[in-house]
Amino acid sequence: MTETVLITGAAGGIGQELTRLFAADGYRVLAFDLRGDALETLGANLPVDCDYRPRAMDLAEPDAAQRVADWLDRQELSVDVLVNNVGFGLFGEHVEQDVARVGKMLAVNNQLLAQLCLLIGKRMKEAGGGRILNIGSLAGFCPMTYFAAYSASKAFVIQFSASLGEELKPHGVAVTCYCPTTTRTGFLDTAQSQHTSSQGITRFVTERVDGPAEVARGAWRALRDGKRFALPGWWLTLQSIAIRMLPLRLMAWFVRRKAEA
Repeated sequence: MTETVLITGAAGGIGQELTRLFAADGYRVLAFDLRGDALETLGANLPVDCDYRPRAMDLAEPDAAQRVADWLDRQELSVDVLVNNVGFGLFGEHVEQDVARVGKMLAVNNQLLAQLCLLIGKRMKEAGGGRILNIGSLAGFCPMTYFAAYSASKAFVIQFSASLGEELKPHGVAVTCYCPTTTRTGFLDTAQSQHTSSQGITRFVTERVDGPAEVARGAWRALRDGKRFALPGWWLTLQSIAIRMLPLRLMAWFVRRKAEA
C-alpha cells in the first residue's frame, strides 16, 4: 500500500525539497503551507503519478493542528510520516520585535509542532507504527543573543523530540530531530528587521549557509536510518557537543561579541 507523508511548510525551501524526495519515492504527499499558489506550482513539477494533495492553510492560527486532523478525517487518510518543517525566525534585539510576529513564530515553531505530534502521534501509537521528523536547528543548542526567541524555540524542538521519541519508541513510532545550520531559503529574508541589532547576528549566522536540497537530503537520510538526532556532517556535530559543554552565560556572551564585532 502507498504510504502517506504529511509535510508542513511544503511550498518552499527545505519543505519543497523534502516534498520532492518523498514524491520521488512513491509516497502520497499531503502538503500544507500558507502559500496556495506556490503549492500548485510545486505540484506541477512533481512526477505525474504522484498522489499530491496540497492544502493552503495559515498554520499560525491557534486551531491549525486540529483543523489539519479534521481534514485528515474528512479525507479518510492516515499518516505514516509526519514532517514538522514549517517555521521562521526573527533577527534583532528581542524587546525591539513586533509582539504579534513573535507570537506567530512561536505558534508555528512550537505550538503547531507539539500539537501535531500529539494528534497524529496518538494515531500512530494506536496503529503500532509511524515516523516523525522534526526540523530543529544548530541554533537550538546555543543561547543566541539577538536571535533569542528563535534559538529558544529550536531548543524546545530538540528537547521535545528527545522526550517524545522515548515515549513513543515502545509503540513502534520513531522520532527524528534534524538540526541544520543556516539554509539558503526565504528564511533569511523573513528574519530581517529594520533594527540595527539584526545586522551583526545576520553576518554571524551566515558564515556557513547550506542549500535546501542538501539539507533535505540529510534530513531524509536521518529519518530513513532511524536516527534520533542528526546534524549536517561531523564538524557541526562536534560543534553542537562543544556548545553543550560550555556554560550558557559564556555562550550568550560569545554570540553577542561575534554579533557586535
